[in-house]
Amino acid sequence: MNAESGAGSGTGIERNAAAAERLIARVDEFFDGVFAPLEAWAPKLCEQLRASLAEGPLTGAAIVALTEDESHRILETTERPLYGAGFCAAGEMVSEGNPLAWWQGPERSLLASSTFGPGQAAVDLQRLEWYRVPAETGERHIAGPFVDYLCSNEITLTSTLPILLDGEFSGVVCADVLVASLEELLLPEISRFGEASLVNGSGRVIVSTAPGLETGDRLPAAAGGAAPEGHAVSVRSTRYPFALVLSAA
Repeated sequence: MNAESGAGSGTGIERNAAAAERLIARVDEFFDGVFAPLEAWAPKLCEQLRASLAEGPLTGAAIVALTEDESHRILETTERPLYGAGFCAAGEMVSEGNPLAWWQGPERSLLASSTFGPGQAAVDLQRLEWYRVPAETGERHIAGPFVDYLCSNEITLTSTLPILLDGEFSGVVCADVLVASLEELLLPEISRFGEASLVNGSGRVIVSTAPGLETGDRLPAAAGGAAPEGHAVSVRSTRYPFALVLSAA
């Protein structure tokens, strides 16, 4: 973790920085637990996809059949408050039907409809951060906070892991955490700092106790290296796109 200080000095700031680093470590641990079942699933899914593709392009129904059991297992056994999980295939792999097989909500229901079709899937998917970034980088990613109009209509963070077949991008496995669930978990600890905000890599607020700041607001300069003006400490995760920014007040 990296800690930067703004205005002010002394043991108070140092104590806050140490406490903030412990909280960021908790956030890291939380998302380690979100990614762990996705990483465990990926090799098995690669084998299944390879076998299915040997017989021809996938259909939406085939994707559902391949991914339903493991998606349900992740939702039912992961020790994290996941709202949804599933797989989205690269558009060119799908001959017909929906490339997205996604289960969500308390009933673990299959997402019934989507704007995706076999011809427009790749174009639409490229506009979605949770698909676009892993497709471009080949690396895991956390997208959000954003209002998930496709699935939950809730403010969401989506953790997403690329699936690579013989080095080629073939889709993503993902899991959703509602910001409300993360807020319930973290807000009591963040409140101990007074005015503080957990922000993403672009400086967008995820959880905040600062008056006037809501989820999705941008904290000026929080995406940069030093603490923003008016804030004493910015502690960044070295593994995930998060920082905890403490007010100087």
